[in-house]
Amino acid sequence: MLLTLVVTGLALGDWLPVRWVALAGGHDAINGLHRVLGLAFVLAALVVLAALWRGTVWLAATLARFRRGDVRWVGAYFRALLRPARAPAPWHDGWFDPLERLVLALLLSVTVVVGVSGVYLYFLPSAPLWVFLVAIRAHVYGAWLLLALLAVHILAGLGVLPTHRGLARAMFGDGTVPAATAHRLWPGWAARKQAAPEADGARERRG
Repeated sequence: MLLTLVVTGLALGDWLPVRWVALAGGHDAINGLHRVLGLAFVLAALVVLAALWRGTVWLAATLARFRRGDVRWVGAYFRALLRPARAPAPWHDGWFDPLERLVLALLLSVTVVVGVSGVYLYFLPSAPLWVFLVAIRAHVYGAWLLLALLAVHILAGLGVLPTHRGLARAMFGDGTVPAATAHRLWPGWAARKQAAPEADGARERRG
């Protein structure tokens, strides 16, 4: 559904070849599909959040928890990324590392902005022109930022970065990563997990 929303959004913004748009039924058909799928996506997200409200509250509280040393951690991480042989990934004790928390917090926040503005544009209640202009700009610019954040998230999940090698299985497989990868990326969490009776000696599960 999300991929279809991205493709139809690009088509509506004239970022796809005219021939492709015509084959899909033209702007009117694509606009109708984009609006219906967008509303369905928002409704499905609300249902999931309501059903998993405890996890939602935990995730929001975890992502909002920033510490004074997070900026130093990010600097140390980029040094490790640029010179993996000389600088190991910095230690932290959270479920997410500081940079991961920031990316996920921005990703979820931007998704809310895109979803709320999309619902407004779907129903388009009577309002001053400037409200419409704010909504359409928030929707378009938010969608581009969302794509950029998703690209960063997918890049990390593919395990392309030296610090994230071995992570692809967690992102696109069964949710497990090699123990060495877990200790490199989430050292505090991995140590606690390994000490627990149910911990797997060979692999660590994320999620």
